[in-house]
Amino acid sequence: MKKIYTLVLGLAAVFSSLFAKADEGMWIPALLTDNYAEMQRLGLKMTPEQIYSINNNSMKDAIVRLGSGFCTGEIISNQGLILTNHHCGYSAIQKLSTTTANHLKNGFWAKNHSEEKSAGFSVSFLVKIEDITDKVLEGVAEDALGEARGSVIAKNSSAIKKELSNDGTYSVDIKEMFSGNKYFAYVYEVFGDVRLVGTPPESVGKYGGDTDNWMWPRHTGDFSMFRVYADKDNKATKDYAEDNIPYTPKHHLPVSMKGVEKGDFAMIWGFPGSTDRYLSSYGVKNATDLDQPARVKIRRAKLDVYEKYQQQSDEVDLMYASKHAGVANYWKYFMGQTRGLKRLDIEGKKRGEEEAFTKWVNSGDAARKAKFGNVISMYEEAYKVYDEKILAQTYWMEAIYGIEFTKYGFGFSRLSGLYETLSKEKDKEAKEKIQGQIDAMIANMKAATPGNFKDYYMPIDREVAKEMITFYVNDIPANQRPEDFNKKLAKCKGDVGEMVDLIFEKSILVDQDKAMAFLEKPSAKKLSKDPGVTFASTMLNFYLEELQVMFADADQKRETADRLYKAALFQMYPDKAFAPNANSSMRFSYGQVLDYSPGDAMQYKHFTTMKGVLEKYQPGDHEFDLPPNYLEVAREQDYGDYAKEGEDLRICFLSNNDITGGNSGSPVINGNGELIGLAFDGNWEAMSGDIAFEPDLQRTISVDIRYVLWCIDKLAGAKHIVDEMTLAR
Repeated sequence: MKKIYTLVLGLAAVFSSLFAKADEGMWIPALLTDNYAEMQRLGLKMTPEQIYSINNNSMKDAIVRLGSGFCTGEIISNQGLILTNHHCGYSAIQKLSTTTANHLKNGFWAKNHSEEKSAGFSVSFLVKIEDITDKVLEGVAEDALGEARGSVIAKNSSAIKKELSNDGTYSVDIKEMFSGNKYFAYVYEVFGDVRLVGTPPESVGKYGGDTDNWMWPRHTGDFSMFRVYADKDNKATKDYAEDNIPYTPKHHLPVSMKGVEKGDFAMIWGFPGSTDRYLSSYGVKNATDLDQPARVKIRRAKLDVYEKYQQQSDEVDLMYASKHAGVANYWKYFMGQTRGLKRLDIEGKKRGEEEAFTKWVNSGDAARKAKFGNVISMYEEAYKVYDEKILAQTYWMEAIYGIEFTKYGFGFSRLSGLYETLSKEKDKEAKEKIQGQIDAMIANMKAATPGNFKDYYMPIDREVAKEMITFYVNDIPANQRPEDFNKKLAKCKGDVGEMVDLIFEKSILVDQDKAMAFLEKPSAKKLSKDPGVTFASTMLNFYLEELQVMFADADQKRETADRLYKAALFQMYPDKAFAPNANSSMRFSYGQVLDYSPGDAMQYKHFTTMKGVLEKYQPGDHEFDLPPNYLEVAREQDYGDYAKEGEDLRICFLSNNDITGGNSGSPVINGNGELIGLAFDGNWEAMSGDIAFEPDLQRTISVDIRYVLWCIDKLAGAKHIVDEMTLAR
C-alpha cells in the first residue's frame, strides 16, 4: 500500500509513493539499464543486450503489438507462431465463425498452414526506440500554451516521423511521456498478413465468464494462436497474399517446461494501454463520484438488452458475443476501480501528496514559486468545470456512441457535410476536388457496409437506442445537450420511444439493403431528410463543435498543471527513476511469482490446478460448462511433461507485475528469457491499480504455459503445433 512520509530534510518534503519499487512501474525498454541491478537481484540471468538491442537480435524481437495496440502477442517458434489471449483473438475468431462452423464455440486447430485463416489484423515488431525530447521541443517557448505549443510540437513530430520511417518502410509513433516533459519515437515494422492457427473452445478460453472476470482463484485457458506471414524474401506485406509464407523471426521465445514456484523472477513485456498514476485528488474524486458510476449504469443497461436477445437465438448470440465481451469487461472494471479507490482512500492520499508538493514549492526561491505556484489552483479550476459538465461527455461516449446506428451514421454525416460544402462552392476546380472526395468516401462506405451489418441485429439496436437516449434525456441537462436534439425530442412531445421508432422505420442506417441502395444512387436531399442520418449528424456536430469546446479551457489548465507537476517531481528527486504512464508503447515490468492476502483471515495460493476447474464445472451453464471431451481427458490425468510427477496440472498463477489493458496476451518470462505463461487479467482487490498501485494487493493473473500446451496436445490433439516450439526442459 502506498503511504506518505513527510521528512524534513532542509525544506524538502518527501513522500514514498514516488519511489520506484521492483513490482511497480511500466518501464521503457531503451532505459533498461536503470532497472537492471534490481532485476538481477530478483533472479534475472540475461544481459541487457540479450533483452533489448537495436543492433543485434534480442528478446524484444519476439514481442508483437496486435493491431494498433489492442493486445500483445509473442513469437514462440521459428515459423512465426504467435501466442496471445483467447479474448484478444475473440473478435477475429467470431468473425471467422458461422452457426455451422462455430470456431468460437467449438474451437479450431489448423492441421497445416493451408488451413490457417486470415485473421484481419496486423502485428508490429519494434525496431527501435529513440529519445527525441530535444527535437520535439525545439523552438517551443517555456511559457507556450495550447495551440502555440501544440503547433510547434506537431510540426517537429511530423518531420521526425518522416525521417525515421525510412521512406515509408517503417511505422513511427511519437509518444508523449510525463505530460509533455519527455518524448520518445517508437519505430515499428508492420506485418499485415496474420492468420488464425488455433483456439480452444470458448468454454475453455473464457471459462468462468463474467463471474470470474477480474477474480482469483482463476481457471481460464485464456489463449489463442496465430501466425505472421511474409513474402518470399521474409519481408512484411501490407495485406494477406496467398503466396506469402510463414515469417522467420529474428528471435522467438523458448517455452519453459520447468514451471514456476513462489518467489521466482517474472518479467512481462507488452503494450499497456493507459494508466493515470499521477492523477490529482480532484481527478480521483471526479472519477469515483461521477464518471465511473455513470459508465457502470449505462453499460449494465446495454448488457441487459444484449443478453435478453442472445438467450433467444444461437445466431444472435454469436453475432453479439464479441460486442457483449467488450461492454462487460469494462462494466466490471469500473465497478471494481471505484470500489478500490474508495476503500484505499486514494483521494485522501493524493491530497497528502499535493500538500507535500505545496510545501516544497513554498519553501523554494521566487523562480520556483513563479513556475509551480499555481499548479494546485489550476487543478481546482479545471475540475470545477469537469464536475459540473463531465456527465455530458460520459453519456455521449457511453450512451450515444454506444448506439450502433449512430456510430455507423457518422460516415453518412460526414458525407452530408461534403455535399453541403459542394453546394456552396463556386470554383470549378474546387468543386471537382470535393466531388472526388465524395466519390472516394462512397466507395469506402460501400466496402465497409457489409461488415457493419454482418453482426447487426436491428431489434437489439432499437431497444438499446431507447434505453440510451432515455438515460441521456433524464440525466443530462437540456443546456448540455444539442439544441437540435432538444427540438427533435420536442416534436415528439418528449417521447423517446416515438423518436427512436421514427428512425428505425425510415432510416437507411438500420437496414443493409436500404443503405446499399442509397450508396448506389446517393443524394444530398435523401441524406438531409433521413431521420437517422440527421440524428447522427446532430450528435457528431455537437461533439466536435460544442462538447469539446465546453472543456477546452479546463483541458488546457489540467494539461499545463500535469506537465508542471511532473517537472517538479524531477526536480524534487533528481536521482529517482520515474515510470511514465502507459500509452500503448512497448514497456516491461518485473517482479516475482507471489501469493497474497485479500482480507482478514484470507490467504490465496499463487497457483490453481485442474482440481479447481472440475470443482467449478456446471453442466449446461454458459460460464462454467466444459467441452464434451474435456472431463474424459482431464480425469485420465495424462499430463505428460506438462506437470511435475505426482502433482496436479497447474492452470494459472500470480505475480506482482505491473500491467493494464493492452498487456493482455503479454508473455510472462523467467530469468532465462523463457516463456512461463501469458498475462490475461488483474485481481479484483487491486482494481485501483491504473491510478494507484498497491504492492500488497496488486497481482497479475496468468495462464501457465504448461496448461496451454496440455490443451493443445492432449485436449485438441494438435501436438504438431507443440512440436514446432522450442521447449526448454
